[in-house]
Amino acid sequence: MSVIGLALLMTVSFCYAMFQGGFVSWFIFYSFLPFSVYALILLFYPLHDFTVERKVNKRECQAGESVEIALTFTRKSRLPLLFMVVEEELPQEMEDRGLQRKVIIFPGFKRTFSMSYTLENLQRGEHSFQSIRFWIGDFIGLVEKEAIYSSPLKITVFPRYHELAYSDLDRVFNQGAVVSTKKIQREHSVVSGVREYQPGDQLSWINWKATARTSEIMTKEFEVQKNRDVFIMLDEKPSDLFEESIEMAASLAHAMLKKGMEVGYVSRGSRLIIPAAAGNKQKRKIFYRLAKEKPGVVNALNENFRKGFLPANAAVIFIVSDLTLEKVDILSAFRPNQGLMLCVKKQVDLTDEERLSSLAAVSRGIKVSFFEHHQLKFERSEVMAK
Repeated sequence: MSVIGLALLMTVSFCYAMFQGGFVSWFIFYSFLPFSVYALILLFYPLHDFTVERKVNKRECQAGESVEIALTFTRKSRLPLLFMVVEEELPQEMEDRGLQRKVIIFPGFKRTFSMSYTLENLQRGEHSFQSIRFWIGDFIGLVEKEAIYSSPLKITVFPRYHELAYSDLDRVFNQGAVVSTKKIQREHSVVSGVREYQPGDQLSWINWKATARTSEIMTKEFEVQKNRDVFIMLDEKPSDLFEESIEMAASLAHAMLKKGMEVGYVSRGSRLIIPAAAGNKQKRKIFYRLAKEKPGVVNALNENFRKGFLPANAAVIFIVSDLTLEKVDILSAFRPNQGLMLCVKKQVDLTDEERLSSLAAVSRGIKVSFFEHHQLKFERSEVMAK
């Protein structure tokens, strides 16, 4: 309500009391007077003297985890505020999921007050928070004021990944006998340590001394013999299995980097190639790129661009949700006779067209392997250190 409207309402109630007279009319006027005076003061109350601070318990996490956000409001005046409605303007992808963060708080005479909320089961991606909207009002709804404060915040949610056992990696690579049978080979003459037994370990790897000492079956950990660089490429076309493909890419990158291999990443959507490297920094680069990947229009990479970044002996693992001749052509253009198509779809569910595409890939020297998402063993891991 405007100043003129509020003044008009007070004038009408006063005139009614003057002309009507009597206890009841004056009682109504004086009963309404405090509310109208408070509404008038609130009408001129400066919302710009508020300061808003947003704090988050972590800016990076893994998909499926929760993040707690705290908002602290500070003001100069102690004018009593009956209520304040606070609304966090969430990123579009969160609003599309039906998430809303609108809370009512009662500041009273407090100069500093706060609220907090939790975003649960976060989805993979880079989520940008921009502004905080809030409004105040009087007792009977005569006045309502609104303000929007800019408070940028970015939360990066990395994809989940799974700890792949040796048997899992052997299954992925040896099922199609990728570019070389030495792709994930270990240098058996150099033992780097011991670890707990995992399904698929050979009997000859068991370290009997460590087993006797720990009362657990322990096997030898071998250094990885580097054969050639590996590049992971993702099928970025829209699919019901897109998130499964992302998790498979993250799991493979984590497993190969953990074994000392040099791994790179090819993003066809953004025409970005991350050169092959090893170590935690490389893992962070690949995971950050995977966090930002979205299904959509795929751009073709220039041939000179591909050759400039991919070493001559590099192998490419193309993770797809289905098999088509177009995808076989794409991988063949990258690395003829040095590629693996890893499909996250059940082999028994392949259509006739996909079976023909698989045969076409094999005829071009491209190996095809299948690894279903539900076969992965999920293990929540720590967020990568910077």
